[in-house]
Amino acid sequence: MVSLAVVLVEPLYEENVGYTARVMKNFGVEELILVNPRCELGIEAVKRAMHGRDVLERARLASSLDEVVKTYDLVIGTTGKQGKKFTQTRRFMTPERLAEKVSKLGGKVAIVFGREDRGLTNEELRFCDGVVTIPANPEYPILNLSHAVAVVLYVIFRELRPEVKLPKPSMPSREEMMVLLEYVKRLSLLLWSSETRAERAVLIVKRFLSSCLTTREDVRVLLGLIRESYDRLSRLGTEPHLKARRAQP
Repeated sequence: MVSLAVVLVEPLYEENVGYTARVMKNFGVEELILVNPRCELGIEAVKRAMHGRDVLERARLASSLDEVVKTYDLVIGTTGKQGKKFTQTRRFMTPERLAEKVSKLGGKVAIVFGREDRGLTNEELRFCDGVVTIPANPEYPILNLSHAVAVVLYVIFRELRPEVKLPKPSMPSREEMMVLLEYVKRLSLLLWSSETRAERAVLIVKRFLSSCLTTREDVRVLLGLIRESYDRLSRLGTEPHLKARRAQP
């Protein structure tokens, strides 16, 4: 069974936090995390939360996004600014694609929303496994924070509602994903001796896996393949022909 959480990074206005709690209640999401909020949560937040007041009152504070990422199996950032063709950081999926993914897997999923004035930074998006954007008018694609939360949660809620509930394979844990990505980096460095290319390979693999219906078994098989490849190439690393190949640009 999937467990959803909404994460707001440095929200500016308590009204938006209250409205977010309200729409979370509308769509059955109970866990709200606030990362370094820049507003006080007072009477205005409570008034806007309406029957979602209990969600607001249970909201958890976090000092950094990195702290949040470590406790979830899948972390999805959101952006209104769509990346360019080859910009992996902002390579995005639609809410429908995300909903399809989480509806077929079990695990802990956090959906991260940025600041009202400038959203999530590129560095913060790099912490996330994947990125979602809501298709909107290109002339003004940026939604109000609580409206964006409502759209994403509604699409997921709609996907999760079918009456027949089939057994769901488990998504990989955070620890399993970190081990896989570490071996992707090691193998990349062994092949290319380039930190830049290795970091780019890790980001591409992370984005690719986040957009697919990736199960724990998938990750274990990939990890076995990549780890065995790395180990064998490491043992062959002293042979002249491999040294020559690695030296090529």
